[in-house]
Amino acid sequence: MSKITVLGMSMAVLSAPPAVAAHAQFVPPAGHSGNGAQPGVTVPTDPAAPIMTRIPDITLSPLFHVDPDYKRGASTGHVKVVGAFEIVETQKRHVAAAWSSGFLPVTLSFNDGQCYSLQADYRGGTLSNGRLSKVGCDHRQTDEQAPSSPPPGSPLRFVGSAWGYGAWADDRGGTTLVTAPHAKTFQPLFTAQMSTSAIMAMNGPDYPGGNITLVGRVGDRLTVVTLEVGY
Repeated sequence: MSKITVLGMSMAVLSAPPAVAAHAQFVPPAGHSGNGAQPGVTVPTDPAAPIMTRIPDITLSPLFHVDPDYKRGASTGHVKVVGAFEIVETQKRHVAAAWSSGFLPVTLSFNDGQCYSLQADYRGGTLSNGRLSKVGCDHRQTDEQAPSSPPPGSPLRFVGSAWGYGAWADDRGGTTLVTAPHAKTFQPLFTAQMSTSAIMAMNGPDYPGGNITLVGRVGDRLTVVTLEVGY
């Protein structure tokens, strides 16, 4: 597929429900190309926006691991960091919720009643030109039901789901387990060594994979991570 800029591009996906398809963003397959170096974060135009920095993909890559027991047909699954941003919170201002109809842009709702949209360009297999723009706090998507349930007695706590993926928190270990879509049973796909408060996702229309964005914390830092996944 030719070079695609994810930002600002909305188109219907055949597998999407009608309410989602109108706002969903098309997912480029792995291996699409881009030209030229791009800044990780653009120069802020809103002085009131939270400070945001781009975290190098390689820095967070060791935190994500495909479940060693995952298998679906000939696929063993994969997960790769394609973009990560740290957002500075203060004692008086912190993120209270996050949502998206696809995997980007992500609306971040702060406890002071303000909302910002995190947007980025998807070129060369990585995110660039990250920016925060003030937006309204309406149009929040309704959380999906858990696509499956963990074994009885499991310590996992349901966080949310998107496009068939389920996110489950292990509060004791400070990790997140993400289950594979279209599975009839609870099927772990990968584990993230970060606590997660929200999951967004979108699958490709013609290949077994897509993109997932997790909002949560790496250590004490509010972090938004976008992943390329295969299942």
